[in-house]
Amino acid sequence: MNILILNDDGIAAEGIRTLARHLAQHHAVTVAAPMHQQSGTSHALTIGRAIEVRADENFDADYDIRAWAIDGTPTDCGKLYLDAIAEELPDVVLSGINHGSNLGTDVIYSGTVGAAFEGFFHGIPSFALSRIEGSCISYAEVAAYFEPFMGHVLTAMEQPFLLNINFPKELAGGRPQFVFARQGGRDYINAFERIEENGCVRYRVAGEVSDTDKGAGTDIYAVEHGLISVTPVGVDMTDYPLLEECGRCIQ
Repeated sequence: MNILILNDDGIAAEGIRTLARHLAQHHAVTVAAPMHQQSGTSHALTIGRAIEVRADENFDADYDIRAWAIDGTPTDCGKLYLDAIAEELPDVVLSGINHGSNLGTDVIYSGTVGAAFEGFFHGIPSFALSRIEGSCISYAEVAAYFEPFMGHVLTAMEQPFLLNINFPKELAGGRPQFVFARQGGRDYINAFERIEENGCVRYRVAGEVSDTDKGAGTDIYAVEHGLISVTPVGVDMTDYPLLEECGRCIQ
């Protein structure tokens, strides 16, 4: 199987290198990743400047992995590779393994999920993979647990899809249990830290997690209970109940 791997932590990140190394033992793997850290860039696309692309010949000397370092966003990496570099489209697109979770409304800001959307937009089955902060599960274990699950899903599902997957801090019962879950609600308290230095005022993104919806059935609930959450993510952001209400208002 031909697999394209993207991420937002950058081409030197441990997560993407571990995932690529593991999958390259059984599949043809290509990597297209940002030259630098790009977390929180959502589905941003670089407009107005040319994007530098370099073949990374030293990505992993022990495995036959083709790697491209791209001076752009995670979305740039996916779109540029699929539209301009690839000689044929991959069978599956992966994004990750992200250094940190992408739960609840984090998916709106996530560069990991943004990159995976490019695969979905091209009609390719796609997965976004994240490991929660401080997890006891290694990146190698994440990759090993994910591979058979990926194979099962690809066999069972015919249409293109995007699945957002989050690994917990510890596995309930000491074994991987994948559960399908809806997106929960997540916000941040004190989201910015004020910094005054040399007469300048700056703000740095900080904040403490505040989960507004982590009830049973949500991705947040699953991860907090040692399960691996799997959330199908779609493109259509229409608020259908509000659309109906608006229609009634003008009748």
